[in-house]
Parts: sequence; structure tokens; C-alpha cells
Amino acid sequence: MKHYDTVEIKEPTHEIGDIILIDDVVTTGATILGVASKLTERFPDNAIKVFAAVRTISNPTEFKHWMQPVRGSITLHGERTTRKP
Repeated sequence: MKHYDTVEIKEPTHEIGDIILIDDVVTTGATILGVASKLTERFPDNAIKVFAAVRTISNPTEFKHWMQPVRGSITLHGERTTRKP
């Protein structure tokens, strides 16, 4: 996964607890999943959660309206991701 390969985790300068990733917009989820995967590898005992201000669909021509906030998951399938509320 190319997003995973572009992430570098530096040695922390202090103890690491739970990790919260914050993203402005999640489209397919590939970037945030790449970062979360790299962090999970480096910090296997730490909980990792993600917050995104906006989630979108991949094709802007299919956009119809804003939706209510939602909790969901992003799953990696080979090189593709799927989102499920």
C-alpha cells in the first residue's frame, strides 16, 4: 500500500499512550489507514482511534448532500479500502 510506504514513525521523546489521528477529510480512507497501520506496527499495545471532520465519497459527481455524523470503520482489502458506517 503506497500510503503505508510513505509514512515514517520517529522515535518518541516521551511515553506514548492512546493515539488519536485527526484528519480533515477522509475520501477512501487509504491515507489514514496507512498511517494507522504503521502506528499499530510501531506501537502494538496502544489503542489507535481516528477522527475526521468530513467523510466524502470518491466520485464528486455522486455527491448529493451533507450527512449526519456517523461512526464507522475503514477496512483494507488488498490495495483498496471500504468504509462502513
